[in-house]
Amino acid sequence: MMIDARKTFGPFSKFAHRLALVLVASVFTLAAHADETAGADDFSQANRLLFMTDHMSNVETPAVLKYSFTRQGDKNDSFDDHVDLDVAKGEHVGKSVKVDFLSGDRHRHAPDVGNARGNPVIMMFLQNDVLSLAERTGGSWRYFQRRMKFAFEDEATVEEGKAEYDGHEVAVKRISLQPFKQEKAHREALGSETEKRYVITLSDEVPGGVLEMRSEIPPQNGASNKTVERLALKSAQRVGAESATGS
Repeated sequence: MMIDARKTFGPFSKFAHRLALVLVASVFTLAAHADETAGADDFSQANRLLFMTDHMSNVETPAVLKYSFTRQGDKNDSFDDHVDLDVAKGEHVGKSVKVDFLSGDRHRHAPDVGNARGNPVIMMFLQNDVLSLAERTGGSWRYFQRRMKFAFEDEATVEEGKAEYDGHEVAVKRISLQPFKQEKAHREALGSETEKRYVITLSDEVPGGVLEMRSEIPPQNGASNKTVERLALKSAQRVGAESATGS
């Protein structure tokens, strides 16, 4: 049996969401600081690109990065939302970032980051996915996080390509993984989630380094549409500037 997240945290109240996000963040963030105790070559290319790269170095401050966040699939569970990053000069190094992740009942608490080098949307997207998966299945976010951690290190692939942003072509690296594909012990509990694929598109040529993050589940039980969650960079605007760049 999988550990029930509700037994770990109790009902998913706003406080439980905040506590869970802090705990999940602390685990994902370990990779971001791993290069302090070991050489970068000790980690996979996917981990280095996601957690050991200064994505925020090309953001001129003060600025606001705006992302769209959409979920498409079941008509009763589809929505359009947004994620905003308020970026300022860092306290010591990196950038100071305030995260506004989703809205209304979907809003996820995110602590301010005083010296961000990596883009916080990476961890927030993964955290949101892990917690949402725990809520839907009754499983443990710790288990799902652990499977994703192993997949980033051992299974993720990286491909170079091209994509469009702000009306022009940019060079990108796409990280792909299916962390639950080989699941055996909890395959029945996970159901269609075992087929879930994640694709993360990064580019040094876009502000904040993250062009798109998406997860996809193929159509199930005769359904015609796959289930897709997608975060995509819309624009980057200097605060006080009259115009913005965006797609």
